[in-house]
Amino acid sequence: MKPYRLLETSRKYTEYDMIQKHTGVPEFPDTRVHLLHAFLNMKDQDDTVSHRGELFPLVAGIVQMAMDTHDMIDTLAVHQEEEAMRARQLNVLAGDFFSSRFYELLSKAGEIEMISLLSAAICETNRLKMNLYHDVQSEQFTTEQYVQSLTQLKMELFILFTPYISTEVAELWKALLFDFSRAEILVNELTRAYGEQGPFGSYALYKVIAHGQQNKEHLMSDAVSVDHWNEWDQTYQINKYLRSALQDVLSDIKQRLDQVGHSELQSEILQLTHSYEVLISTENQ
Repeated sequence: MKPYRLLETSRKYTEYDMIQKHTGVPEFPDTRVHLLHAFLNMKDQDDTVSHRGELFPLVAGIVQMAMDTHDMIDTLAVHQEEEAMRARQLNVLAGDFFSSRFYELLSKAGEIEMISLLSAAICETNRLKMNLYHDVQSEQFTTEQYVQSLTQLKMELFILFTPYISTEVAELWKALLFDFSRAEILVNELTRAYGEQGPFGSYALYKVIAHGQQNKEHLMSDAVSVDHWNEWDQTYQINKYLRSALQDVLSDIKQRLDQVGHSELQSEILQLTHSYEVLISTENQ
């Protein structure tokens, strides 16, 4: 199996001085990219497939960064300081810049069909986001719906590569993509800053709304104090649930790996669980 170096490779396509100076960008989706790379390169294949085994995971990561960058755009119609306005504008341009790089990479490689497939996946992902923006307004929207919806969003772009993966492990690929996507969501919730909400809110937000009488609009628009956040965690056992759910996902991954006969693939996937194991261990201390 080819060694994984795509995190380093991606930097020459995603790092740009002006973007780094004036605004932040989301992290490269290294876990999902690494997982895709492992499955595409699990055995010796012909030159075309071998070429795609490096190219496809790289462009998938760049496209995901483009979409995640656009999700960071502040849409509040309020007066902003010049620096904040510049950052907002650069988030738009940065997302477009990352998108242009994936078009460039695929067109130079002659992978025109993949450009079309990725474009369709982007459209579908944006459709799912619009549905989610609508769903979160419902008073019946639950914490599990929140986790499931975000997991699906993380999977959507990567699942299109299933036809390029060996049929003998295609079902395993889809199951592990779900597990690792869910794990990413749970880790994001565990490690987000006190009171921080994402574009769709947060797990803590929907947990509190489900068990209390707090106004959703108020909770989503105002910063949450550290004291309130700690009170919520103590009352509703938010972090305890998230750690338990993450442990369940890791146990599921390991059970799936018991059925894998390919030792190198097993090793690659176990490597991806290491940071999650460390997080759980640290949180439990």
